[in-house]
Amino acid sequence: MIAVGLMSGTSLDGIDAAVVELRPSAASYALRLLRFETIPYDDALERRLRAALPPNEPTARAICELDADVGAAFGKAAAHAARGLQVDFVASHGQTLYHLGRRANGTGATLQIGDAFAIRERVGVTVAYDFRRADCAAGGEGAPLVPYVDALLLRAHGAPRVALNLGGIANVTLIPGDGREVVAFDVGPGNMLLDELARTRLGQPFDGGGAAAARGRADERLVERFLADPWFAREPPKSTGRERFGAHALADEAWGALTAEDALATAVEIAARAIADALERQGFKGVPIMASGGGLHNRSLVEAIARRTGTEISSCAAAGIDPDAKEAMAFAVLGYELLRERPAGLPRVTGAAGARVLGALAPHRLEQLLARVRMEVEQA
Repeated sequence: MIAVGLMSGTSLDGIDAAVVELRPSAASYALRLLRFETIPYDDALERRLRAALPPNEPTARAICELDADVGAAFGKAAAHAARGLQVDFVASHGQTLYHLGRRANGTGATLQIGDAFAIRERVGVTVAYDFRRADCAAGGEGAPLVPYVDALLLRAHGAPRVALNLGGIANVTLIPGDGREVVAFDVGPGNMLLDELARTRLGQPFDGGGAAAARGRADERLVERFLADPWFAREPPKSTGRERFGAHALADEAWGALTAEDALATAVEIAARAIADALERQGFKGVPIMASGGGLHNRSLVEAIARRTGTEISSCAAAGIDPDAKEAMAFAVLGYELLRERPAGLPRVTGAAGARVLGALAPHRLEQLLARVRMEVEQA
């Protein structure tokens, strides 16, 4: 089965499209990455997205138009990545516009845009989408979801492991070595503050390789003040996003008093400390870390995490998974789980009342697709 996994994270650095060959096994999947591309949003669409993100309050019309136009962009990205290949289905995470997680009334709320039918129109196959809201309806955070795939693909029996994703938000999957359930949660800003500082202070989309941060000196008092936010000490389940750690998190005048290099060095230390503190609270400090995401290219960030955690950081490429493509690949797996109607939520991770089948379908020749899925699963 060949699928296209689509993902765009909180950093808005483009649409990740991973073309994946999936073969189910008894308890997991064999994956082969056939092609991976990141297709940037065009400038006008990116500006409109940024204008719609927290703390801004877009109109209903703006959200409606963005849903259609982001869907068209996702469809174009999927079609381009799949060129020359016979694709069976697409699985799209979409673009998160707002994420509340669990609310006081006991249910979660989240919104990912990117019209799945616009994707189907451009690729001509069934599209799996809207993976988070089933978990929210069951009282969960709706995030993180990738830890389910981490548990399937990265468990190393006999030895504990930390799967760390360094996206706009950093999150960890703590995989015990004895077969117990995984624990996973968001730990705080990963690239989000770094990219915002690079954009506003350097005039660049990101701090390439962490070079500017390496020239700076962190303001430890600002690090301590930032991490005093009670959110960091909360026990999981927990998730977060731009609502808490977007550009407004840099509004404190202390940030403005720093040079660009010192501000970036400070943001690096905030991310590294948040990760190290979270691992220590969960009893995973010193456990080997296998990392993925764009932050893996930031040497200053990786070195700071290694120093704070006291362990070496390796890439998930060592497990045969492209670290840049991992999240898009994960949604291809979640799409397959939906097609076989297998619950893919982790209640211990999200706080949901129970495991739920995640996602919805924009169907195209669905009967034939489901017949193929049943045949493959039976043969596994």
